[in-house]
Amino acid sequence: MELMCQKVNVPGISIGDQPQPTTLGTTIPIPTLSIQFELLTAEFIVDSDLTNWKSIYSWIRNITNIENDSDHNLLYQDWHHQASLLIFDAGDKCSPTSFRFYNIIPISLSGFMFQSDSSDAILQKATCRFKYSHYNIYPDAPSNLKNSV
Repeated sequence: MELMCQKVNVPGISIGDQPQPTTLGTTIPIPTLSIQFELLTAEFIVDSDLTNWKSIYSWIRNITNIENDSDHNLLYQDWHHQASLLIFDAGDKCSPTSFRFYNIIPISLSGFMFQSDSSDAILQKATCRFKYSHYNIYPDAPSNLKNSV
């Protein structure tokens, strides 16, 4: 599925810390090794036959239990997918930066409003929010903390 994204966030990342007391009356932050990612939110143009919107709708519908406990339920291994977000520079002079999201699922999909009293063509837009286990960036940063002094 490909979305015609108008807006998308690059999700933030944070880790928790456990304060370790010292004899000096202060604490030292110790990372808990538990990581939190912000939601991925994408606003996209709904195509004329609603294919992209219906694809996300079906994905959400198929991982839920709306009517009974056997219809429309995907197997657990089919719930999660990978998704890539490619960001190109304005001049298209270099390779795009790619964000690859793992174990991604949609958690909400907005509706949209049809309007028949306007003579101008109106682009329909919708917003989808996703959760995921983690993401990687390609190409990655040129250095890392292991090599720092």
